Amino acid sequence: MDDPRPPKSTTWESRRPARRAWWPVIGGWAVVVLAINSCGQPVRQAPPAGTSTGVVKQTLDVIRGRYTMIMRQDGQEFRQEYEVIADGNRRTRINYFGEPETDWEKRTDGSWTVWDGQVLLDYNPNGEPAYTRVDDPDAGQRPVYVLREGSQHFRRACPEARRLGTHTLLGHTAVRYACAASIDEGGMPEPHEMSLDQATGLLLKDDGATLSIVATDVDFVHTVDVGTFSTELPVGAQDASDLRIEDFRLPRVGGGELALADYPPPLVIVVGDAAGIRKMVARLLPLTQGGVRPRVIGMLVAVPPADWKGSLLNPADAASLAEEASKAAGPFPVPVGVDIKGTAGYHISQATGIEAGQTKPTAVGFVASDKTVANASTDAATDDELRELIDTLQ
Repeated sequence: MDDPRPPKSTTWESRRPARRAWWPVIGGWAVVVLAINSCGQPVRQAPPAGTSTGVVKQTLDVIRGRYTMIMRQDGQEFRQEYEVIADGNRRTRINYFGEPETDWEKRTDGSWTVWDGQVLLDYNPNGEPAYTRVDDPDAGQRPVYVLREGSQHFRRACPEARRLGTHTLLGHTAVRYACAASIDEGGMPEPHEMSLDQATGLLLKDDGATLSIVATDVDFVHTVDVGTFSTELPVGAQDASDLRIEDFRLPRVGGGELALADYPPPLVIVVGDAAGIRKMVARLLPLTQGGVRPRVIGMLVAVPPADWKGSLLNPADAASLAEEASKAAGPFPVPVGVDIKGTAGYHISQATGIEAGQTKPTAVGFVASDKTVANASTDAATDDELRELIDTLQ
């Protein structure tokens, strides 16, 4: 399971979208993202990359399995249906099934993940943007469903494996293993029992106290669409690992406005509350020639208090809230704008694992001249780490 603490430094090249989420895993390999207790969103249908028209086929010895995953949390059960198409342990495609639900968000019809042995490509029509492409992902992000006893994949999937004999699942002889809790990132952090098809090594069942994955159907196929294992992005598609800062115009602390157009990148943007921004700026000033090379600016996150009577849909109320936040914050040595609910700085906060609207820890985004967020960090980074990230913008 991923460490919930924000990382000291996160690069966009290697990260997946950061959000409060469960990463259900099978044998140490992440297969699907579930965000518990978030708002369900309607599916926006879009032609995904990595699929073909179905006209052109290629001949392969692949296995197709249908699975039900059950997560248990706080006395509730959350289910996800999905299909796995596995070309041995070399390549994997996962197609997700399900309709949006109001009390939690799961992967829905049209979502998929492909691992081609080198690149991981994820398509989620509810995502912003919809595609996430990761070159050479960490081992815990690689979805592998064919596990041969003694292999590296098997050892990660079932630490301290102990054979328990065989039984029959879906008409196949399966070998049962008792597995210890995994300490690897992406591994199942609890003891579990795993069953693999004796002939192929395909996972048929993985059962723990809080997570169960069970195959409901298995089919051995020999032809698949040529795009089944493709990780090429369609022309014009934006990758979540290549996000750009959107133009913004914020009320400036002390009066006036703070606009991206007035501060062209490269930029270092500090996002958080007044105290956090002030401390981080004090550290950044000697590293950026007084906050000008590259330019340092701040985004003061202002969240309406619980007893606030105004409406953010009313421009006058929003302006009044920004003015109150500005007065309470006091002056800063660099330009700082009031970012109501952290909307403008969302991508920077998200990159460090901080939810939108939260002010701690303080987030720092390093924005390249093409407006891409090259790196993101928190106030946990050392001065040497900050200096290295600043140098990438030069």
